[in-house]
Amino acid sequence: MKERAAEKRYCGNCSSHNTYEYPDVVFCMRRFVKGEKAATPTLTVCSEWRPHNQKCYCVEDALKKKSAK
Repeated sequence: MKERAAEKRYCGNCSSHNTYEYPDVVFCMRRFVKGEKAATPTLTVCSEWRPHNQKCYCVEDALKKKSAK
């Protein structure tokens, strides 16, 4: 069954992310502000996940790339 990006929580669809190494790695502002390693895999998630208000293709493209392997 195909995994749908909008149904799951990922770092790549969190409001704190920015593009870093598209589509595999995102830059997390929450982690950066805390002094933690800010570059994180797009398809992971942490306990501080917050919904993103704008459409983003990070997760969709990361899932496509993962399934193509």
